[in-house]
Amino acid sequence: MTITQVKEHLTGMGHGGTLNKVRNIEALFERAANNLLMKVKPVEAVRLAALSQTVHDKLYNYSLPSDFGEMIDLYPQAGRDSHDMAFRSLAEAFDRRKNLDDRIISIEADGGSKLLRINWKVRSPKTLHSMDSHTSNGTWSAVTGASNVETDTIYRYSGGGSVRFDLTATGGGIENTGMTAVDLTDEDEIASIVIPVYLGSTTGLTSFSIRFGNDLTANYWTPSAVTAQADGTAFRVGWNILRFAWAGATETGTVAPSTIDSFRLTITGTTAISDIRVDNILFAVGYPFDLKYYSKYLFKNSSGTWLSRPTSDDDTVVLDNDGVNLFLYECLVAMAQQMEGTDSAFDVEFAKNELKTLYPAYQGMHPTQVKKARTSYGMLPRFRT
Repeated sequence: MTITQVKEHLTGMGHGGTLNKVRNIEALFERAANNLLMKVKPVEAVRLAALSQTVHDKLYNYSLPSDFGEMIDLYPQAGRDSHDMAFRSLAEAFDRRKNLDDRIISIEADGGSKLLRINWKVRSPKTLHSMDSHTSNGTWSAVTGASNVETDTIYRYSGGGSVRFDLTATGGGIENTGMTAVDLTDEDEIASIVIPVYLGSTTGLTSFSIRFGNDLTANYWTPSAVTAQADGTAFRVGWNILRFAWAGATETGTVAPSTIDSFRLTITGTTAISDIRVDNILFAVGYPFDLKYYSKYLFKNSSGTWLSRPTSDDDTVVLDNDGVNLFLYECLVAMAQQMEGTDSAFDVEFAKNELKTLYPAYQGMHPTQVKKARTSYGMLPRFRT
């Protein structure tokens, strides 16, 4: 149903008068849609989209579509079997058990934006360096602009420690050219490089860059720099998860993936940053997943873009015949408050009575498919076989 048709219905439902007294009618449509979505989950609002990032073992935070409303399902794009079912957990339980459980998700938020946390053991990553000590497995040394490289056993993301250093205002970093060679043949040009980095300050921080290979001068890879965390959120004080894509990286010389033994991390910024910690360099192969969800929008334009509120009379309400009356009566309730005529009270009462009948009928025909969070006690770990 187009917005033109919605207005025609509302004109009749308003006793044949005009809609001139309704101010900002597009905002009214948005309020009515939001009220409807709080009470039922329309089947027409179900969307299927590829998750914007591939899912990696040990990488937990992922961005959601801008119109994400409620989770229905998450699964691998190919080869799904009967065990591939995501269990939704509460935030605290997800984080506490992420090293034990498998196929667990959590819907959370950070800075006003929803994010999806996924713990799905798709393929164990390969560790290039644990970063437990700056002198174990080669020596981590300062790159120009860095200083005070040392081991930190207090601030660590995993294992027994991390490598700590300071930066001057021009940036800098750390490197290691003497670590034990790791065979990354199976990860060659398909893996992501995942690195936890602790920041005591983000002021002046611009980007992170890496270089890795058989050495750092003649045979090495240089992926694109990253300017945000792996889930797309801004760098923050505390642990940040960086993800660099090997695919599309620039190769200098000829790198033998079977003997990777050199790595450099550098930071670009405009102010000095102290007490940076780096812990664990992982090469993780990700897998594409599909996300099925309820959109929090009920409108689309002629190009197929989903909208929170209509902007043109040619935009459409996505509801079918069995659901569109819910929207129209919600509009009538909101509209009557503005019309302020002698029939306003009658219109509100009439619409609410109709909705009392329509909502249960719609819920009976289209029960919610929302994946509810659950809690478990004494639950055994679910490891993928």
